[in-house]
Amino acid sequence: MFRAITPQPRPTSRACSCRQKMLSAHILIYKHRRTAPITQAASGSSSSSKSGASYGLFVISASPVCAEAVAAAGADWICLDAQHGAVGYETLNQMLGCTAAYPAKRIVRVGGPDDRYGIQQALDLGAHGVMVPLVNSRADAEQAVSYCRFPPDGQRSVAYPVRAVYRKGVGVPALSRYLREANQEVQVWLQVETRACFEALDDVLSVPGINCAFLGPSDMSFSYGLHVKGGYDLPAMLTSPELDNVYNTVVQACKRYGVAPGVFCLGEYRAAQLAAQGYTYVAYDTDLGVMMNYTASTMAKLKA
Repeated sequence: MFRAITPQPRPTSRACSCRQKMLSAHILIYKHRRTAPITQAASGSSSSSKSGASYGLFVISASPVCAEAVAAAGADWICLDAQHGAVGYETLNQMLGCTAAYPAKRIVRVGGPDDRYGIQQALDLGAHGVMVPLVNSRADAEQAVSYCRFPPDGQRSVAYPVRAVYRKGVGVPALSRYLREANQEVQVWLQVETRACFEALDDVLSVPGINCAFLGPSDMSFSYGLHVKGGYDLPAMLTSPELDNVYNTVVQACKRYGVAPGVFCLGEYRAAQLAAQGYTYVAYDTDLGVMMNYTASTMAKLKA
């Protein structure tokens, strides 16, 4: 199934922490420095970067304060992680509320294709769309899309007043406008992170209504047993020829079906590489990852 491709060389690092090894696995030496915020257009827009890529960050802290800070700092998009982050509906409401004033596209990662109520809450509370993990088949993809759309195209329930409608105004005219436009505007991002999904990629991506196929490299590697094959050498796993094939295959499959490819990585260097490879939505870290890595790096320098 995999096509062998010579992996790119990894930079060396004197750091020995697990996180620093993961950084080297994504082919970078993470450098913290002040950068100008990304130029943004309308709310929920993509980027204006030279590559055409849109860069974002996963917010796994379950912190409205951190979510707003990331949005205010100029991220093109943010993923509010309710799968791995401790995000309940009340917290999600706060996170979506405090980021609503910023141009960043707001995507909520829900529990999976069966998480109908999580999808409903995310969209009612004003998210531009949802990221759906654990998609293994065409049926999973169809179900996820269905939960994001109102009848007759799907099974989403109608509610008012909710924040999602406020973008269109107030009252019955606003609700009518929202219902007319919501099915075309909602963003449905499906994660490609399992062997079953990868081997049925054409079948999955041919489902109408998918906006982004978002690759999870770590889970995909584990799904193929590359962590065991490599003796739990995670840097080697994440730069293996097998995973190189996955990166390329996902981009090509997305081109065939008019779906935007997305991917998670660590650091600006690797993010730029993946954008050049053809990925449209590139996440370069998590909010907690940035905080922890900067703290550790700064403390090491101060105590040297």
